[in-house]
Parts: sequence; structure tokens; C-alpha cells
Amino acid sequence: MATASRSDGIPGSTPPQAAASAQQPATSGHDSLAVARQDLDALLGDLAGVCGQLEELATTWRREHTSGTPRQLPLAFPHRLQGAARQLAGTLKALAEAGPEPDLAASAVAQLAALRGEVAVAVSDRPGQRGDSTPGHDPGAALLTGIEHTLSRVITRQQSLISRLDDSAEAPAPAPARARGEPPTARDEPPR
Repeated sequence: MATASRSDGIPGSTPPQAAASAQQPATSGHDSLAVARQDLDALLGDLAGVCGQLEELATTWRREHTSGTPRQLPLAFPHRLQGAARQLAGTLKALAEAGPEPDLAASAVAQLAALRGEVAVAVSDRPGQRGDSTPGHDPGAALLTGIEHTLSRVITRQQSLISRLDDSAEAPAPAPARARGEPPTARDEPPR
């Protein structure tokens, strides 16, 4: 069974349907759409987890600020990233509803790359990541690392979602049903 990071950064379990969606080959356009919906649900769950982790990070940073601990990034940073994660979730929902829409897919890819980039910068700015202290003693660094892991999983799932949506668009539509005894029409015959 695949593991996921809960909002507290502790590994948890991925729901069986989400783990299975990454392993099941799609056999038709309808199957691809069903699996794409499972991918979307897993993605939205991961992004909700990222928002929870960012909320914990904001709380940690407020405590550090109160205690006088210097910080490289502003207190509003986690909330700005929460907004970016929510915007990405909205784009992914719109993409799943619209089907294989290249502009929406490109937007989702760009939004995720920007989100990951900002988290990577934040990780590199934490003292625990530069060797000044161990990450275990820096709850902010541990939360940022957990967010990085979750976003790595989001990349894989997002690629899967986009691929499945593309597959569902390329699958041939089922032929319309004919009444019993009705002769085939030119529409019903396969192209030559």
C-alpha cells in the first residue's frame, strides 16, 4: 500500500482506491475518465494536506516570531502558499470537468512548479537545512520537508490525471445501439 504524509508530516496511508488508480491500466475512454476522477480526488486530498501543513507552519512561525527567533521569510509566506495550493486545486477541478484542455493542463503544471519552487527556496533558507542545526530540532524545517514530499506525490498524480484525460479523449466513442433486425447504416460501419 502506498503511503501519504498527513497534515502533521507523519506518514499515513493512501486510500486503497487512490493507490489502485495509479496502478490500473485504463481499457477505455470511460474507464480512463473514472480513474481520472480517482486521480483528481487523490490530488485534491494531497493539496488539502499541503494546506494543513502550511497552516501548521504558519503557527510554528508565529511562535518563533513571538520568541524572537530570526526568520528569512515573512510570516505571510505560508498563507500565500495556501492560496497557491487552493488555486491549483481549482485549476485541476476545472481541467477534470473540461477534459483534455491544453491551456488548463499547462496552467496546472506551471502553478505546481511555482508552488514547488517556493517551498524549495523556503527549505534551503531554514537553518536546519544548512547544517546549523538538525532538522529534528527545527519543526519548521520538518514541516517544509513534509510539504516537499507531498508535492512530489502531487506531481506524479497530476501527470497521471492529465494523461488519463488525454487517453479518454482519444478513445473511440461507442457505436449507437440499433434496434433488433435493423440493418446497419453507413454510420455504423467501421471506416475503410
